[in-house]
Amino acid sequence: MHSEIEGRPSFAHVHLQLEAGETVRAEAGAMVSRSPSVVPRADFNGGLLRALMLRFFGGESLFVNHFTAEAAGELRLTQPTPGDILELDLGGRTLCLTAGSLIAATPGVEIGVHWAGLASWIGGEGLFRLTISGRGRVWIGSFGALVAVDVERPLTIDTGHLVAYEPTIGLRTRLSGGLFTSMFGGEGLVMEATGPGKVWLQTRNLDAFAGWIAPYMPG
Repeated sequence: MHSEIEGRPSFAHVHLQLEAGETVRAEAGAMVSRSPSVVPRADFNGGLLRALMLRFFGGESLFVNHFTAEAAGELRLTQPTPGDILELDLGGRTLCLTAGSLIAATPGVEIGVHWAGLASWIGGEGLFRLTISGRGRVWIGSFGALVAVDVERPLTIDTGHLVAYEPTIGLRTRLSGGLFTSMFGGEGLVMEATGPGKVWLQTRNLDAFAGWIAPYMPG
């Protein structure tokens, strides 16, 4: 399977060239185009009970598509928001993802959820995180550009900018500063990440963008 990310960084999409018999698992609605020889099959995301767990705890789609090449063909995938896409080869690693960042994965990648803690919930990121593990390739997307940061000393992250992180990263939520600064400085709550480990950040915040565009919407 050959893959290339085109349209970076603002309007990235994944261009896959599949050989006969190769399969890719993609989130519902991720397909842009496909060859007639690449056949989709929709099913529950890992079975009904697992799909419900991923839906309610991990923010994932209830259904996913499995695209299988009956003969060599092409498949293009994307994400709902404008931004960049990153391909990662897990190689036995585990990563934690925020809801909506997973686009597609190859066979061998296990998808689950883990407890993220009350601090994550207070910060608006939910009680659970999506996890990906195993051996295979994954494609994750961002709103804006993706930035990888090695965390060796504590790092303060504005909520809404975190996309993925290694499980060795510790996260806690706190006020961005004093009470006055936190209330009127536009930052509010932030996350403090401690390492060692790596985090992936997006340069745009979807909630902040929605707040900016709301006054211009009719009605």
